[in-house]
Amino acid sequence: MVDAVVTYFLHLAFVFGCMILFFFPFIFVFYVQHRHAIRAKKPHFNQFMELFFQSRSANFLVLFWAMGEALFWFIIPEFLLLLAIFIRVKRKRQLLFYDVAGTALGTIVGLIWVIPTHILLSTPYIFPAMITKVREWYEQMGIWALINQPFSGVPYKVFIAEVHNFAIPIVLFVLLAVIVRILRYGMAYYAFLLMYPVIHRFVQRHYAILFVAGIAVFTLMLMRVSQLYG
Repeated sequence: MVDAVVTYFLHLAFVFGCMILFFFPFIFVFYVQHRHAIRAKKPHFNQFMELFFQSRSANFLVLFWAMGEALFWFIIPEFLLLLAIFIRVKRKRQLLFYDVAGTALGTIVGLIWVIPTHILLSTPYIFPAMITKVREWYEQMGIWALINQPFSGVPYKVFIAEVHNFAIPIVLFVLLAVIVRILRYGMAYYAFLLMYPVIHRFVQRHYAILFVAGIAVFTLMLMRVSQLYG
């Protein structure tokens, strides 16, 4: 029991640290660009995050997060989607657009630059059994193997890396991949919207708690996937 708890917190620290590192450049650029106004207003954390998600820096964060998730990043973009829905900003659908655009760009880059298997396996939480499973799906279902991705626990980048081994039209792959991702984003988006009237007042006062709780749940999911495929 003690070992399991220690292992969980080690994974949690790793995921949390990686997320902070990914956020930092975009937060830093935003702060530098608006440092005088920020120093004058001295916003607390919630206000600062609301200002950030209304900025161009947030656009680029969402774009590169989604693009990175298709290539090397191991944390799904729904984290940013969840934050954007509950934060008091009016441009939620615009952020969703950058999310989808990042997925499309990441897919195209991943298809042009075929990720070698040894590099793919060096990505956190990628296991050989995932590659084997994706190959089985492609053999059995062809391009429709992509419908397994959203809820299988197998990262999208594995599907991109393996599609070159099968006679699947690349244009159709990109099209279906984006559609599947949009459907997943849409399901998450509207599920969060349904929760919004009930918990938004609490969430808007406790963004940090929501963020940490989301990381804690996602870490459990990663560990579960690791048990299934590791």
